[in-house]
Amino acid sequence: MADGSSNLRGYLVRLAVLVAGLLVLAGSSLAHAFGVLPTAPTIFAQYLGVVAIVWGLNGFLFRTLPLSGLTLLVFSAAAFGVLFLVGYFVQSVAGPFLIDNAGQLLGLIRLTDLIFYAFAVMTIGGAAGCAFSRNIIYSAWSLLFAFMGVAGLYVFLGADFPAVAQVLIYVGGILVLILFAIMLTKQIGEDPKLTNAHLALPVGAALAAVTAGTLSYMAVMAPWKLTAVPSYQPVSAALGVAFLTDFLLPFEVASVVLLAALVGAVIIARKEIKEHSDTVLE
Repeated sequence: MADGSSNLRGYLVRLAVLVAGLLVLAGSSLAHAFGVLPTAPTIFAQYLGVVAIVWGLNGFLFRTLPLSGLTLLVFSAAAFGVLFLVGYFVQSVAGPFLIDNAGQLLGLIRLTDLIFYAFAVMTIGGAAGCAFSRNIIYSAWSLLFAFMGVAGLYVFLGADFPAVAQVLIYVGGILVLILFAIMLTKQIGEDPKLTNAHLALPVGAALAAVTAGTLSYMAVMAPWKLTAVPSYQPVSAALGVAFLTDFLLPFEVASVVLLAALVGAVIIARKEIKEHSDTVLE
């Protein structure tokens, strides 16, 4: 018990010296930067800080090195010299170069472009996670990010209604329905790692190559119309007028088809429930 208490006390002392060395190193650097401390006292204070840091680290990282007395001072001087050279190189050589290039790069990149690429990466990453994940629950959550990314891209296209519909219908309706189906389905609930094992990787790779080639061809060869200022006017009113005038018949036909699909799903579900109940009763 006494040995444990002494070891703990020694570790706490070395930790306190380590923190004090970091404070001395940072404080002397700030004092010199504001013109309070001259150069020679600053170097001496920084050297003392490095000695304290090395002595503190000797109880945690450098246990195999017998650092004490003159050995500690020499090792600290070598470490201080290396840190001084690295700091001089970063401050005088690499720092101005990186700052200048970063300023030029930031001048060429706009915030809207960064947000657009962020939504694009989120869409592609979510779609890839949904397709390649072996856990169906992870695939469903990846689908959430894909839907949110697509909604963001709709906003950049000035399509407010599809963006809101993407969030309300796909995220708030279809994705929640998929998650409930996963949790309530017996087979999936027992083994959440079910996947399309009958589809081999070569088939998926071939479909991916065809899809990527088609999209690349369309992106390069399509006669895209470029506008100087994109229009962000609301499109919901125009969509409502179109659904109730020019596209009234297709809209009603789609409603009837969806209603028929819903009724058919209810009938099939009731039939399966009845068969299962009869089997249990027998």
